[in-house]
Amino acid sequence: MPSISFLGTGQGVPSEDRFFSSSVLRVAGLHLLVDAGEPCIHLLSDRGTLVSDLDAVLITHGHVDHIGGLPALLQGCMLRKRIKRLPLYMPEEMIAPLKSWIHALYLTEEGLGFPLEWHAWKSGEITFMGAGVSVTPHSNSHLASCYKDLPGADPSLPCSSYALEITSDGFRCIFSGDLADPAELAGLLKDPTSVLVSELSHFPDTELADVLRGTDLKVLCLVHLSDDYSEDRGELKARMEDLLPQLDDVLIPDDGEVLDF
Repeated sequence: MPSISFLGTGQGVPSEDRFFSSSVLRVAGLHLLVDAGEPCIHLLSDRGTLVSDLDAVLITHGHVDHIGGLPALLQGCMLRKRIKRLPLYMPEEMIAPLKSWIHALYLTEEGLGFPLEWHAWKSGEITFMGAGVSVTPHSNSHLASCYKDLPGADPSLPCSSYALEITSDGFRCIFSGDLADPAELAGLLKDPTSVLVSELSHFPDTELADVLRGTDLKVLCLVHLSDDYSEDRGELKARMEDLLPQLDDVLIPDDGEVLDF
């Protein structure tokens, strides 16, 4: 039975009661870490042998609340004596800077004690994880839309951001990552979907509901909530259930919550 362990469900603004974005999808015996917001190594260490058992790390984009915990994760794996290889999937432009970052933190890939495999996402290209599980990244304009307005930004630099589609034997899960517009999910929701893990920080709930209305979606999990929505999650849940009566369930998971599907 597939499950999602929500390690961190917070938005980019630091919060005293929500950690940064990080989840573990368990499907077909594989453990896939989706994003590595801090303090994911501590949260993984609380879950048995997950530090040793992770089969891959899947990074949606390079904002610090989605990747800031990766160096500590690698060091933690080293200190916990991990020996299993660890594939890392992410936007291509992040790979070289992250390798440099790791070395700047006095870690070396050779000294970790387990092999790293660096893989660049290519939008629409299916990656087979084994055990009948596939992951397909779908590019969106989240980073391109927000980076261009940042003082000092270099518009010539690539700004890749992805939603992730993960499938296995009739189970289909979509992690939205961060989006510029919920309409970027429309193409992904043309096929039956078991669960959508969607952010709700960069657009109104009504716009998300407009995209989801009429789709064959079973369960909606709302994470990465803006301050307005996180203040009353019960009201948000009730409103989305009213707007989307075709869904089996609308869930707003807490950090540490595990959902079975």
